[in-house]
Amino acid sequence: MEDNQLVLSCLNGDQKACNELFKRFAPGMLSLCHRYLKNSAEAEDALQDGFIKVFQNLKNWNGTGPIAAWIRKIIINTCITKLNSSYQLLTQFSGEGIPELQIDPSVISQLNYENLLELLKAMPIGYRTVFNLVVIEGYSYKEISSMLHIQESSCRSQLLKAKNYLAQKITNHYPELKLKYEAKLD
Repeated sequence: MEDNQLVLSCLNGDQKACNELFKRFAPGMLSLCHRYLKNSAEAEDALQDGFIKVFQNLKNWNGTGPIAAWIRKIIINTCITKLNSSYQLLTQFSGEGIPELQIDPSVISQLNYENLLELLKAMPIGYRTVFNLVVIEGYSYKEISSMLHIQESSCRSQLLKAKNYLAQKITNHYPELKLKYEAKLD
């Protein structure tokens, strides 16, 4: 069933269509939740809360863009709301001790999804949130500053610290990748 027809069926109260919409998009959205939140329980809660919002607001989807993008935005906002209510989003971590490292993209490409997810979950919340929004989701600093109620300069700073944090963790936790990276420097 096409997305537009699926949405119309959901709006007409068809429970099978609602179940199909959830089954179609939940796995990808759960992955998204895992990138923002530290543990599976929080990710699953955010997914559930997000889909409640999706179904409550489905009548507001205008059909001009993909339903997946519309759902994704709701899920991201739900994750950010969960972060804001549970934690201080932006940490006051000074970044001291984190050198300005750069890792060759070929080194990063050797990490699998689980390695990268593990590194993202270990990041301070502010770093992880801004990194996800900029690098993975493609939001602009202006959009992020509005979403998180912070200055654009704070977004840039958090992203720089996130990249440095990741670079340090990659070189510390994956020495075999570090050796390959160092060899390229010679």
